[in-house]
Amino acid sequence: MTSPARILVTGATGAVGGAVLRRLTAAGHDVYGVSSRGGSSPRQLAWRVGAEEAPEALRGPWHAVVHCAADTRWNLEEEESEQANVAPLRALLKWMDEDTHLVHLSSSYAIGLTGSVEPTSPGAYRNSYEWSKAAAERLIAAERARADIVRFPIVMGARKDGFLDRYSGFFWLPSSLCTGAVPALVGDENAYLDIVSTDDVAGHIAALVEGGRPPGVRLSVLGRGADAPRVAEAFGTILDALNDWRAENGVPSLDQLPYVTGDQWNRFYLPFAQEYLDRAQLMRVTAFQAYQGYLSVTDPFKVTHGVEPVTSMLYRSIRGWAETHPAAARRIPRAWRA
Repeated sequence: MTSPARILVTGATGAVGGAVLRRLTAAGHDVYGVSSRGGSSPRQLAWRVGAEEAPEALRGPWHAVVHCAADTRWNLEEEESEQANVAPLRALLKWMDEDTHLVHLSSSYAIGLTGSVEPTSPGAYRNSYEWSKAAAERLIAAERARADIVRFPIVMGARKDGFLDRYSGFFWLPSSLCTGAVPALVGDENAYLDIVSTDDVAGHIAALVEGGRPPGVRLSVLGRGADAPRVAEAFGTILDALNDWRAENGVPSLDQLPYVTGDQWNRFYLPFAQEYLDRAQLMRVTAFQAYQGYLSVTDPFKVTHGVEPVTSMLYRSIRGWAETHPAAARRIPRAWRA
């Protein structure tokens, strides 16, 4: 590809989209970003894809469109998730020129409970987010002869300093450790918890864009695969990062929470305790249930592009969260009691 290329990044103010936009801009490309609210730069425009016409500045041909925009909430109804994650892609495919290189960001978890994106039933997936990402992949395969699909697992911050444009999603967990929102870690401590950095995703996308369109629909799966940290190792790193930061700031250390399996939690502990929990505790427990499946993955992902070790990056990312959310990181866990 002749540089600079004209590239559009959707979801450009998100954790991954922001990193992708900066990486492509640093490489000298002519990059624009869009998101629902826009950004501070004249090149970061507001556009709700599929809900309104594209801004005038976005007219004309594009060498590549990197579709990072997504609603990652797991508790949406199927119709809501379809409108958030499939309908905008459908509109984007109609808006794009056929010669434009589409790079679509998906999720390693789009293969749901069966190991495939082909099932159309929501019951084949852990939640509506996975279901919608699988539907998006099927849409591309059906309507696009040439495109890139990039799957990746849980995303942490930059390898250098743990920076993220937006600490959301997984960062509900360190926040919960500090507030005492959950009494135990529900999952399998020997399960795999695959993690990548925004650097890993952005670097791979830059290579795909600069390499030009593939001959067909090409799938990349980023991660550590069988070398991914286990849940116990990952949570040990999270606890170390939080307690190191808390010690430096004169805050008492957090204790290691016990592990219970999802079966133990759902069949014994939760039914027994439910009637004694207050409304706030019930809300937190319900929210935490969404993570159980992700802390119980006993078969590693089959990756096509392995990333470097992630333990130090995870540590720096949790420190980054604490430094940007000091009030939450300083919290003293509230004891659970009837």
